[in-house]
Amino acid sequence: MNAHIRRMASGAAVILAAACGRPGGEAAEAADAATAAASVITSVDRAVATAKAIQARPFATDSILAAHGLTRAGLDSLMYDIAADPALARAYTEAMR
Repeated sequence: MNAHIRRMASGAAVILAAACGRPGGEAAEAADAATAAASVITSVDRAVATAKAIQARPFATDSILAAHGLTRAGLDSLMYDIAADPALARAYTEAMR
């Protein structure tokens, strides 16, 4: 998981560095791509942390969800979003190993 985060952060840094040399709109697009990459990391990390906590203490599911700022429906939505994207699904699966 840490290697995945480092790769994504490095990719975001490269995108931002490349964006600094571009005029106007292209720089904004590159910054948006870097922000999107960072939110992807956050969503996978959030799902992994929540899932591992629930696996460890299934009797405390509701309090774990609340601690991660989720509801049962919110966790379902997050998991569907991850499952719909092959790269996210792969990152989630690797992190859960």
